[in-house]
Amino acid sequence: MRKHRGSILLLAGTFVIALVVAGLGQGFDSPGTFGDPSAERQFQTPTTQGENRSQQTDRPYFIHDQLAKLLLLLGFSAASLAIIATRRFVYRKWLLLASVAVLGFVIGGLLCPISAVQNVFAKADTAYLLMFLVPVVLALLFGRVFCGYVCPFGALQELLHIRQLAVRIPKRLMHLLSGAKYGLLAYLIARVVIVGTVAFNGATPFKAFFTFGGTPLTLAASGTFVLLSVIVFRPFCRIACPLGAMLSIVSRFSVFRVRIGATCISCGKCERACPAGAMANGQARPGECLLCGQCIRACPTNGLLILPRASKAKVGTD
Repeated sequence: MRKHRGSILLLAGTFVIALVVAGLGQGFDSPGTFGDPSAERQFQTPTTQGENRSQQTDRPYFIHDQLAKLLLLLGFSAASLAIIATRRFVYRKWLLLASVAVLGFVIGGLLCPISAVQNVFAKADTAYLLMFLVPVVLALLFGRVFCGYVCPFGALQELLHIRQLAVRIPKRLMHLLSGAKYGLLAYLIARVVIVGTVAFNGATPFKAFFTFGGTPLTLAASGTFVLLSVIVFRPFCRIACPLGAMLSIVSRFSVFRVRIGATCISCGKCERACPAGAMANGQARPGECLLCGQCIRACPTNGLLILPRASKAKVGTD
């Protein structure tokens, strides 16, 4: 513990700064040289008023470029499932790179981690509902596939991470910090339901980089998590992502999950190999597991597979 005390204090201090920046709230709405993102957070009613107020016209189901985004989301999801099904986890990094390039810099960030759980209420009458349901259905079936393979925000964090420089955070401290994302999830949902406005959309880390725009405060928040990502594996995902928090809850009911079979020799290699800290006492926690396959690749006895939760088949006996 003493060996890593300095690194932990540095991590805690950096994270506190990030929270203070985010806590400024309306500061993210202030116009600056990088543009004003406030228009993105205006709650839009399901219908538009015509000249005659007694008549209302529904807006199109596919608005903006939702169809293209939905097709890309389905394509990346299918590629993710193919990697998981064939156990070709070596190709996962290439998919992460493609996610950052296409879903990040080209699209501008697909399913913003902060606004996604709010926009599903504001845009439920459009194809946004379908986009939102794709990662939810994936989580119910297989777990956090979207988080571990598709999300460009998570992918960028992972690609920035240098394992040789990684800070080992005590499990109790990480468990305490990870509770922040559930609190943020509850707050955002309550706010959009009660107040009818989408909050902190511009505060999403890395979005300023993907869109080449934002305010000085959004760039500061993005820069903070860039630095954190180098020494901490996916810090925003594990600590402050409300979409990740929701998918984490859903994944606890997933049909397929990492299972340990009879050939397990309790060597602990899977737990040491897991970058997300999802392996505990030889068991995978589906709420934290990103299905990256590191534990499966590290197992010397082929004792880990992704199987249905109710399966009674022994793993690794073939």
